[in-house]
Amino acid sequence: MDELKENEELIENLTNQLVEQFLTNIEILEKLTVLTEKFFDGNHSKFVSEKSAIIGNELGFKDESLTELKISAALHDLGKIGFNDTLLFKNVSEMEPNELKTYHKHPEIAYNVLKTNPHFSEIAKIILQHHEKLDGTGFPFHLTSEKIHPAAKIINVVDIYHIAIFKRRTSGKKNITTLQSINTASFLEGTKERFNNVMNYLYNKRGVQFEKKIVEILIEIETDERRKMGAKSVVRLPVNQIEAGMRVGDDYYTSYGMLIASRGEMLTNENIRALLRFAENGELPMKILVIV
Repeated sequence: MDELKENEELIENLTNQLVEQFLTNIEILEKLTVLTEKFFDGNHSKFVSEKSAIIGNELGFKDESLTELKISAALHDLGKIGFNDTLLFKNVSEMEPNELKTYHKHPEIAYNVLKTNPHFSEIAKIILQHHEKLDGTGFPFHLTSEKIHPAAKIINVVDIYHIAIFKRRTSGKKNITTLQSINTASFLEGTKERFNNVMNYLYNKRGVQFEKKIVEILIEIETDERRKMGAKSVVRLPVNQIEAGMRVGDDYYTSYGMLIASRGEMLTNENIRALLRFAENGELPMKILVIV
């Protein structure tokens, strides 16, 4: 019995080590992916991951499928690592033919990196397809309808939405929509036209390029979130007074350009402790903007 118990403990320890190693690998890949997001206000991959998971849950994704969706969404732009700033800054409609050709390779680049690890095989497949559209006008393989992975369909819609709202129109660190006023009215007004344009686009293309239900859920949750945001205020609080459940009111970077807190990010006890460490080391102001 003692030997059996020892074997069980050994298997449990090995399993825990493998899980920990898997999560560490994901964290490393996420940090690398964030390097491609310098022309966004806020954390693009984190937003796409969180909103994709909400939509996936609404659509009935369970356990492993929901986890794969969330990880795939967080890593969907992994293949852009190494792209020059000129390309990363541009929207697709602004790209020259040779730039567009390079851009279209990023799902395959990520796939080729991830497929080498069998634990990432499904995630690699999802990322490979995250720019495919129902009518076959997507890339890289012009897949249609049921041939596209359900998770990839979700990521595609959320990705388009976030790019439309939060990708900067100038190459500087700050956008005119940054929350610096005493309330969120300036942000809502500053992004109103973009919001309406992207929602109209997605709505008109539902059932043609995008799954109807995915578009409908996204419209519902983002419209509701903007409505709730209108009733909230942005205040500047000492880092040691912020509380879990508050949201960050601006983007905060370290002195070497790493994004450590992104606008709209929900604060937890864990990342509050991290922010305190950054503040104590002089990498973050002692007071930051939070949405309350």
